[in-house]
Amino acid sequence: MSALWFIAFSLIWTGLLTGGAQVLSREPVPARFAHTIWRGAAFLAFLPWIIFAAYAVLPDPMATPIPDLPYIGGAAEALSTNAAVLAANEATATPVIGIVLVALLVAGWMGRIGVNVLCQIRLQNIKSMASENTDVRADVWAKKLGLRQTPATASIPQGSPFLAGIRQRTIYLPEAISDQRDADIILAHECTHIARGDLITRPFERLVADVFWFSPFAWMIRRELDYWREAACDEQTAALTGDNFAYARALANTARVTRPQPTQTLPVAAFILPRHETLKKRLTQLLERDARKPRQRLAILALAAGLVLAPLSLAQATSIVTSSVFTHPVLMSSSKISAPFGEVYYEWEDVKKWHYGVDLKGKHGTAIYSPADAKVLWVGKKDDYGYTADILVEDGRKMRFSSMSKILVEKGQKIKAGDVIGKIGKSASGATGPHLHLEVYKDGEHVNPEKVKGLVLYKS
Repeated sequence: MSALWFIAFSLIWTGLLTGGAQVLSREPVPARFAHTIWRGAAFLAFLPWIIFAAYAVLPDPMATPIPDLPYIGGAAEALSTNAAVLAANEATATPVIGIVLVALLVAGWMGRIGVNVLCQIRLQNIKSMASENTDVRADVWAKKLGLRQTPATASIPQGSPFLAGIRQRTIYLPEAISDQRDADIILAHECTHIARGDLITRPFERLVADVFWFSPFAWMIRRELDYWREAACDEQTAALTGDNFAYARALANTARVTRPQPTQTLPVAAFILPRHETLKKRLTQLLERDARKPRQRLAILALAAGLVLAPLSLAQATSIVTSSVFTHPVLMSSSKISAPFGEVYYEWEDVKKWHYGVDLKGKHGTAIYSPADAKVLWVGKKDDYGYTADILVEDGRKMRFSSMSKILVEKGQKIKAGDVIGKIGKSASGATGPHLHLEVYKDGEHVNPEKVKGLVLYKS
């Protein structure tokens, strides 16, 4: 998998998910429904890579070995004068762009880690300035919501109210909030966050922009998740308090007294979001709830489509870039094909036989290289084929190297592109001279090695 492929596929996939989520969460819909939709989009953004990782740890697909078909390469050297074909001499350029993209990806991920660390430092600094607040308590709301532990309350000099803590949940209220009714509603809001599990799920939801930092669609998913999380909590808390207008007043008052302090996001659930335009949307969402109905059938269909399209789109993308796995020539010396792939006519036998690979002439003992990262499936001496090594390439192709004089790999060994597999010889039955018999096997059938895009048989 190349960095360019990862970036391109991620951009397209997150773009599709964002578009679908925008349609499903288009107002008017309940906030909890919209939040669920965007959570689904965030999960589906990772799904192709979860499948990719799971596939990588599955046992290698060795159930269908390369079939041992009749071998006719032994006398191929006698045909070299009238059946020789020049191999594809596709030069493999140094992947400078790939190296740069990998460096950019890693730099971006390190940058996101650094930003998150700075956010945590900022959070700890705010918490260090907090003092215990004994004026308001969250016992009533914790009991109503069935919380096992009542969160503590603390005062901070400035900023937006927020909830933090792992072992002991603590609600932090800015000193500017003097109205006890507003403070009580904020406590109810933060207790609702605890009951919903937002303190645990929020960091995972925000990962979508940390991993796919290069995608503007991933940032949109993250922004929408932040908004709809708070809107959903507004919706549930207003139902808990039983007074939408009192809740809306507390939200507006809190925003007024804490502006412009909440200009930076915290790695926790904050009552007032940094983006100014979200307040109007939250108030509208809160006060105009009556005609809002979830698009459940459409959401189920969209989820099913996403679950199906994720592996299919990944497989399609993988098939497009299969040639990229070949990064090294099979032979690092001039050669020629003494027997091509396909039907070969033998004059002395007056018969046509099918040749399932290509034969490359070479000096005895010439090194044979792996053209790609692979796993060795089988090594040993086969009837007719001679000393043989079968390998499984990363893209699912299988390759056979036969008629060697020496095998330099072992079964089960993982090899890199450029590793020496063996040496050219004439161990095949009836061989008249040293050569390499090379076969490529994909999707249940042999393919012409000369036609495999990206595979360089020899270097001139």
